[in-house]
Amino acid sequence: MAVNSLGYRKWSGKLAPAWTRVHVIARTGIRRAWTIHWLRRALFFAALPVLWFALGFFIYEKSIEYPDLADGLTPFISTTVDSPQLDMVLDTMSDTPEEARHGVWAWLLHSFFRNSQAIVLALIVGLIAPPLISQDIRSRAFLLYFSRPLGRFEYVLGKLVTVWAYLAMITIAPAIVLYVLGILLSPELSVVAATWDLPLRVLAATAVVSVPTASLALCISSLTQESRIAAFAWFAIWILGFVTFGILSSVEGLDSSITNSVPFNQESVWSHVSLYHTLGRVQSWVFGFAEFAEVRTSAIILCVVTIVSLVILLRRVVAPMRA
Repeated sequence: MAVNSLGYRKWSGKLAPAWTRVHVIARTGIRRAWTIHWLRRALFFAALPVLWFALGFFIYEKSIEYPDLADGLTPFISTTVDSPQLDMVLDTMSDTPEEARHGVWAWLLHSFFRNSQAIVLALIVGLIAPPLISQDIRSRAFLLYFSRPLGRFEYVLGKLVTVWAYLAMITIAPAIVLYVLGILLSPELSVVAATWDLPLRVLAATAVVSVPTASLALCISSLTQESRIAAFAWFAIWILGFVTFGILSSVEGLDSSITNSVPFNQESVWSHVSLYHTLGRVQSWVFGFAEFAEVRTSAIILCVVTIVSLVILLRRVVAPMRA
């Protein structure tokens, strides 16, 4: 039979649901990222702080039964993160330790997100995100991707899920482990009723840090064909913002003649120049240590960064197909 006589025939194979398109993109990205040796090392070191903060949960729960241990918890908490809310947490703990469980647990989880995981997060995103889009542009893999029933939204979402999956490994997973550990150390299960909202706050804090950072990193990756340039730009944003914040805060403290000022105080008006501190302010609100009015500007900045990054990313994804 001639080829021109065959005509169209009905597909006899099994059709996969449309949502699996995103799953395929994400699964491929996760597998490729796992081949990066430095990523596996970063994930290992990201798990180590869990031991330190688990010690904090242990000391606090035991201090309720043995009050003499409370003195050992005060210096432990005071070294986690510098914030005006620290004195409030310590005072509440010393007055009614059992009723202060929610505040202390929230403070430990907040410190876990801010002190250790935020730094590792920047490293992990810098290892995963830069090649995700730039390599597709350089190899013209778009010709293969979009020759199939795949839309740009599904493609971008699959790439975002790739980054989010690794970020969940260093935020949600260890934080839930700490929460469950606290429940196991508690004398009774009624503690769940007093702290039921903390897992939800963990999810919200993870979303606050994951959505803007992944969107920005992929946007940078889409602007170049060289992964090294994208990685350099990503780390430059974090480092320059952090250093600029420290310098401006120090100068502000000197001009105000404040001898006891903290150079990296996250409540400074200059925190908006640093992505690290901007994320930290919104996370403080998520965990209940700030009013929304205090972090409104930071929240707006993160929303603008996310929206602008996604708009540029979606346009860049289809740009090679228009050429």
